[in-house]
Amino acid sequence: MNYKKFTSILSVLIIFSFIFTASASARFVFPGNDRVLSETDESTASATRRDKIKERIHDRLEKLKEKFEERLEARKEKICERIEAKITKRSDRLVEKAGNMASRFDKIAGKVKDYYTEKLVPRGVVVENYDALVADIEAKKMKVTEALDSAGEVISEFDCSGEKPKGILSLFRDDMKNVITALREYRKSVVNLIVAIRTKGKNIKTEEATSSATP
Repeated sequence: MNYKKFTSILSVLIIFSFIFTASASARFVFPGNDRVLSETDESTASATRRDKIKERIHDRLEKLKEKFEERLEARKEKICERIEAKITKRSDRLVEKAGNMASRFDKIAGKVKDYYTEKLVPRGVVVENYDALVADIEAKKMKVTEALDSAGEVISEFDCSGEKPKGILSLFRDDMKNVITALREYRKSVVNLIVAIRTKGKNIKTEEATSSATP
C-alpha cells in the first residue's frame, strides 16, 4: 500500500468517525431536550389539574356552606317558634294574672266606697279627702289598664319572621314592669282609701262606745 492510498483511507475513516460522533451526539442530546420539554409540559398540566381540583373543592365547599346555613336558619326558626309558643302562653298568663289583680283591687275599692256612702255618710261621718282618694284610685287604675293594653299589643307583634323578635321581648318586659309598678300604685291608692275610711269608722265606734258607757 502506497502512502497516498493510506492517506486517502485515513481521511475517509476520520470523516466517517466525525459523522458517527456527530450523529451519536445528536442522538443522545436531543432526547434529553425532549425529556426536559416533556417534564415542563407535564408540570404545567399537573398545575392546571391542581387548580381545577381546588376550584371544584371551593365550589363544593360553597354549596356545603349554603346548605349548612339553610339548615341553621331552619333550626333557628323552629327554635324561635317553640320559644314564641312558650312566650305567648306565659305572657298571656302574666297579663291575665295582672288583670285579675287589678279586678280584685277594683272590687275592694268598690266595697270600701259602698261602705262609706251607705254606712258612714248617713251617720254624718265625712272623710275630708275622700274625693281626692277616689280620684287617685281611678287614675292609678287607668295606668294599670294602659300598661296591660300595651303589654298585650306588644306581645301580639312577636314574630320569628319579623326583623327584631328580641326587641319585641324587650318591650314586653318593660311593659310588664310598668304593669307591676302600676299595680303597686293602684293597690297603695286603695289601701289609702281603706285606711282613711277605717280610721273614721273606728272613731265613730269609739265615740259610740264612750257614749253608751257614760251613765
